[in-house]
Amino acid sequence: MRSARGALWRAIAVCATVSLSLAAACGCGPSSSPGDGDPFLVSLANRVDTSRMMGVIEYLAGEELGGRPAGSPQSAALEGSLASRLQELGLEPVEPLGLSGYRQEFPVPADRCFLEGETQPDQVVTACNLLGMIRGESQDMVILTANYDGMGRDPESGAIYAGADYNASGVSALLEVAAVLSTVESTPRQNVVFALLGAEECGSFGAAALSEALEERGMRERVRVINLEGLGAGEGDYMDVWDLNYRRNRETVKAVEEAADLLGVTLELGGEDPGSSAGTFFLYHIPAVTCDWSWFERNEHPDFHLTTDTPQRINQEGLRKATRVIVAATWILAG
Repeated sequence: MRSARGALWRAIAVCATVSLSLAAACGCGPSSSPGDGDPFLVSLANRVDTSRMMGVIEYLAGEELGGRPAGSPQSAALEGSLASRLQELGLEPVEPLGLSGYRQEFPVPADRCFLEGETQPDQVVTACNLLGMIRGESQDMVILTANYDGMGRDPESGAIYAGADYNASGVSALLEVAAVLSTVESTPRQNVVFALLGAEECGSFGAAALSEALEERGMRERVRVINLEGLGAGEGDYMDVWDLNYRRNRETVKAVEEAADLLGVTLELGGEDPGSSAGTFFLYHIPAVTCDWSWFERNEHPDFHLTTDTPQRINQEGLRKATRVIVAATWILAG
């Protein structure tokens, strides 16, 4: 287990060492040209490291994790690695949700998961969300979410659903925002929570479990969610934010717009959500928007939920730009 937990961070280190010069040459490394506006926000955005994010994507999408289906041994190994990373970043357990560690466990019917082999109708597996927090001055929360699970293997070809764009890219961006904001010495006004959701691909169980915990703790009116999905593909040069036409999302959208304008990124606002985790939060009346890169009726994400969704297909420049915006927007909301 120790070697499995360290595999992700060894992959990040190797990727950063080998590809840093290439990333800088193609504009995929940390930006070094601040724009006009708030110099602190620009400096935060400039800390985004695409090579570090690619290390995360390559690990999650690798053959070793076998498509990372919820409830599988591969998912258990990944959960250990992700929890270790939250701890390494100095994030605290989310005590306002009653958690003393990084795991929020919940049951999932086995026949809903993408497991190999037969399952019994009444069989249940344990899945989990992994959460860590930068403590703020109040109990209010800005929550970043991304799902880490996948769809396993194609039963006919045996090829893994690598899920590099959907949704290793979201995981990589969430961890990168955590890495950047954990270096800020000042305390934010609000708690910043980083929530890696499990069992999303098989029915949004992770988002539902987090929503129920927020509701049980009376936090529904004190949180705003930014959900990260599909940040690593798309041929266009724009970022989307989907707000479900929900008035309680206006403050979050305004922060994302301010960050995008500051960093020179074109932003497209969409109302109807394309089927992301934000829709589950909406069912609980929790304000949540989804951010992705260059999505237009999925035409610009041709590998969506296919075995061809591999790290080689990642649009690294789009990933970098979107993550820079998310770093700045998160601090605008919480800082």
